[in-house]
Amino acid sequence: MNSISLKAPAKINLFLDITGKLPNGYHEISSVMQTVDIFDYVKIEKSDSIKVRCSNSLLDGEDNIAFKAAKLFFEAAKIDSGADIFIDKRIPMQAGMAGGSADAAAVLFGLNRIFDEPFSAEELCAIGAKCGADVPFSLMGGTSLAEGIGEKLSSVAPMPDCWLVIVKPDFGMSTPESYKYYDEHGLFSLEHPDKQVVLSSLDKNDLSMLAKSLYNVLEHTVQNPIIGEIKNSMLKLGALGSMMTGSGTAVFGIFDSVQKAVDAKNAFFGKFGSVFLSRPYSFGIQIDKSAAVYERFAKLGIKYERVDHPSVYTMEEMDSLGIFNKGVVGKNLFLRDNKGKRHFLVFVFGDKHANLEAIQNELGIKHVSFGSAERLDKYLGLTKGSVSPLGVINDENAAVEFIIDKEFSDYPCVGVHPNQNTSTVWLTFEDLMKVIRENGNKIDFIKI
Repeated sequence: MNSISLKAPAKINLFLDITGKLPNGYHEISSVMQTVDIFDYVKIEKSDSIKVRCSNSLLDGEDNIAFKAAKLFFEAAKIDSGADIFIDKRIPMQAGMAGGSADAAAVLFGLNRIFDEPFSAEELCAIGAKCGADVPFSLMGGTSLAEGIGEKLSSVAPMPDCWLVIVKPDFGMSTPESYKYYDEHGLFSLEHPDKQVVLSSLDKNDLSMLAKSLYNVLEHTVQNPIIGEIKNSMLKLGALGSMMTGSGTAVFGIFDSVQKAVDAKNAFFGKFGSVFLSRPYSFGIQIDKSAAVYERFAKLGIKYERVDHPSVYTMEEMDSLGIFNKGVVGKNLFLRDNKGKRHFLVFVFGDKHANLEAIQNELGIKHVSFGSAERLDKYLGLTKGSVSPLGVINDENAAVEFIIDKEFSDYPCVGVHPNQNTSTVWLTFEDLMKVIRENGNKIDFIKI
């Protein structure tokens, strides 16, 4: 293996307290951390030396924690080699969301795979701890209790499913700056609540209890009143609880209703630097199976916008998010080879479905099947209350199968789901046909 592409998730802190300070200046913490489905994308290729480039050029070079992670990996593995690392930065900086740590974790994970896994997961975490306190957690992901300087991880019950609205104001706060303020202003004298309330709420899968027991001692180190204003706005907009994450300055709100979460996101949008609608994510660093799709699009000169979202929506959530009309389940075009293997699927919107005959003619398709929500339920056992386009009604004679609900409204574009229904690429219908034609009408450049 000479290269690898990875998804590096952000994190939030459900609980964060400082329990002591070590002689070397590091602070001991007690924190319950949770990964969320907001990602940086990291591509690593073998090279003669270590190079780090980023979509934000200010983060290029040796000062990036990803460079330090690569250097430590090669030293620990006693490998005389290098890596060309590119980071597509999506996680906001100085937000308390472990964006840098996630990138470092991705580098360690990726290099370990490229060089035939010289280290176990535990050994990789030990190397990661030398890069930064949050790196071990970023490697593992999910929900964890982090102690020590952050390197001692214990599994805890997962965070209940919910919707998160995350707001990052236009100013940031570096972690060293936050801890320095904590020390200089004697914040160790603050009341330190018991983390057991948070852990108990997770054990009981009690979202309301969890939202009421959020705590972050480092909130006291950010003096800008906007943090409190965002929290108050979150609560007024229906959040069960709200708190700043990490050393800040991102603030998240926990919602039990997608409609309330969408309304809150819309209320914040345009007023602050970054606003996200998110959900808890159960993993750490993962291989980005969509990468081959985007690389192929780039070679074909096709412009696209990548949008990540949760893998399954209920119909109510889809309606609130404006994805589909209420009550519509099936609007999926599955592109498959003559052996029935699905290569990728496409949502066909609005008047674009009038071109289905053109697609048939272009690909020489002999069979097209149409289906609605009722058909998906009958043949695939999918209920009308959820959407899952992973199943295909098998037909040995079909190279392409359309599963389309008759209720369309006008949409301007076509969406392509390259892998596991977790990413969407928006592109024009004409560009979709270009992909099909350029690949001999087989679409076999995508390996899933």
